[in-house]
Amino acid sequence: MKRGSVLLFLLCCALAVGCRSQSVMNDIAQSHIEANIPKGKSFDEYLKRDLKTYFCGEAIDCRIEYELLRDEPTQTGIAYPKYYLWAKCFKGNTITAEGAVRVAAVEQKNFDITNFLSREQISTSPSEVASIFPTALVDKIVRRAQGEEPRGTKAE
Repeated sequence: MKRGSVLLFLLCCALAVGCRSQSVMNDIAQSHIEANIPKGKSFDEYLKRDLKTYFCGEAIDCRIEYELLRDEPTQTGIAYPKYYLWAKCFKGNTITAEGAVRVAAVEQKNFDITNFLSREQISTSPSEVASIFPTALVDKIVRRAQGEEPRGTKAE
């Protein structure tokens, strides 16, 4: 009986410590997100700016449309928070690039484009998507590359 009580006490202590450490990790992740993601209108403004720089370079007649594939950022360890999106680059009325993009929010100042897979790359090598994007988004990205249209986009 005494042994069972001791084991039950130890189990309760372990659970309490485990729950507390999970809470601390969530707090750290949330503070990292808040420290890196631009606030308010700056989010869209900076994301469009950095996508335009990546896809358009110095081209004047160039615009970007994008759709977030997941509304919330993905935070892993101490890495910058990541967003996943589908982007289209237009020069005039012609789409010059289209595909899945992974970006990292950096110090509320900019987004680094860490990976881009074109529609063609995704169609010819769908397994490559899983090496860059979260499992929950792989089917969505592959379907989009195969021609399923998005529900809405944010245009510049």
